[in-house]
Amino acid sequence: MSVVLQERKTARPAPAPVSEPRRRPSRRTILLLSAAAIWILGFLVLNGTATLALPASELTDLHRSLNQFNAWVAANRADNPLFLYVFTPLRSAVDAVANLFTTTFAATATGLRLPEIGWLGTVGLLTWIALAVGNVRVALLTAAVFVFFGIQGLFVEATYTFALVLTAVLLTLLVGIPLGILAGIYGRVARVITPVLDFMQTLPTFVYLAPLALVFLIGPASAVIATVIYAAPPVIRLTAHGIRRIPDNTREASDSLGTTGLQRLLTLQLPMARRTIVMGINQGTMAALSMVTIAALIAAPGLGQTVVRALQSLDVGTAVNAGLSIVLLAIVLDRVTTAASRRAEPGSARRRQAGPQDPRRPPGDCLRRSPGHGAVVQDCAVGGCLPGGPQPWSADCPGS
Repeated sequence: MSVVLQERKTARPAPAPVSEPRRRPSRRTILLLSAAAIWILGFLVLNGTATLALPASELTDLHRSLNQFNAWVAANRADNPLFLYVFTPLRSAVDAVANLFTTTFAATATGLRLPEIGWLGTVGLLTWIALAVGNVRVALLTAAVFVFFGIQGLFVEATYTFALVLTAVLLTLLVGIPLGILAGIYGRVARVITPVLDFMQTLPTFVYLAPLALVFLIGPASAVIATVIYAAPPVIRLTAHGIRRIPDNTREASDSLGTTGLQRLLTLQLPMARRTIVMGINQGTMAALSMVTIAALIAAPGLGQTVVRALQSLDVGTAVNAGLSIVLLAIVLDRVTTAASRRAEPGSARRRQAGPQDPRRPPGDCLRRSPGHGAVVQDCAVGGCLPGGPQPWSADCPGS
């Protein structure tokens, strides 16, 4: 009985619930709502007041200036130094690379519409590339998809699209990866090119076509250059991100070994960022495929032209068939680059060579004794290696 009375004395009433203070809208929200209210009020009050309709045949000053620029380009293309030494050589170089791949994979210039290595040679070569970069399943998928293109009568068009995508991706990597490395190492470079990349990614895809066709004329070269401009931003951004995300303590360990900037880049930063770089290649490849398809409007050969002609003639079956082929080609390219990304994971090559992982050894872990010092430096724990490369599992590694 005394215990019950004691428990009743110690029991206290529960505190009353405290109501949370009411959240007030932020200043930004108030400003946005006020701007929207003023806009709607101005539209209701001033709609139809002091406005004149612009006739369809009347041109503005901007239209006239652009037409004059078009006439100037046509008149000075043959003798202007900018075209003679910059634009025309660039167009010729891009055309040469595109013709090399289209002749190999799509059709020769003999008019037979046969690839240089034949249809079976093209299928076999692409299947071998998919096997070397990816795995057996990706190789079988590639072979099945390109055989399907042949059955549907779209083999040449599909290989034209693939050749242009391959050309654009190679040129994109030549431009994008060095710029991404510079942006990842130097903050000033990143601050300069970030607004340019934002502008390139927010600009609608069709806007690229008109000025490039004006300067480089219509054809595969203009399509490839437009594709490079459209596909470069993801490659640059992801390469820079992969370089910047390397931990500071890993860089300090590399610097303590006396590495130079170039050695640190080649033996530490690029190996540790390789998976992110491959992901950038994947995104750039998908962007290149979409842009090459749209570039059919400026006479880029391939499946895009088949879709455009089918829509103009209301041939729905051909349009759907070509659209399905574009989707299948996108799946193949995505699977190949995804498999390459998995192969680029830290420690994947060592795991494939060594077989089953020893349970005593941490995955991807490798310790190396610093030359001239007694300290053991962990150089591969995050997927990259300090100068000297990855060392075999020896007495320096835990659990050996």
